[in-house]
Amino acid sequence: MGTMIHVCLETEGAPAAESQHAAGERWICSCGANFVYREGFNRGGGLTLEWWPAPALPQPRRRIVRKGLLFGPRTGS
Repeated sequence: MGTMIHVCLETEGAPAAESQHAAGERWICSCGANFVYREGFNRGGGLTLEWWPAPALPQPRRRIVRKGLLFGPRTGS
């Protein structure tokens, strides 16, 4: 994945570049793309704090209890 400018970062509701953000702060745009505000190298090679694309945080699955299964839980040794 190459470095690219995401259009949602320039729309209404996106975090403003001139406002203060904590390092590690996350933002999810309306299209579902995830961003994190972190330190990184820009195209010019300079170290900057910016919004960078990031993978989504994994959410734990809810355990589904199914009653009435054909086979019950294992028993015995």
